[in-house]
Amino acid sequence: MISTTKSTTIRFDSEVLNLIHKEAALNGQTGTEFMRNAVLEKLEDSLDYRDAAKNLKESGGRSLSREEVIRNLGF
Repeated sequence: MISTTKSTTIRFDSEVLNLIHKEAALNGQTGTEFMRNAVLEKLEDSLDYRDAAKNLKESGGRSLSREEVIRNLGF
């Protein structure tokens, strides 16, 4: 399977863009890497939240205690 990448444009005012580049530099990243990672983290968080909400709804709101989780996993 061939993977393709595409680009997009995001507009920030100069003050925000400067903050992004400063923060990126502190983390040893380019501004592009920093923004890409931030977007991917947000996307992962959103997907995790939706998955958890779906599971909670399907369980009727029932949650498991730590002990039940450990027992169910066979530890």
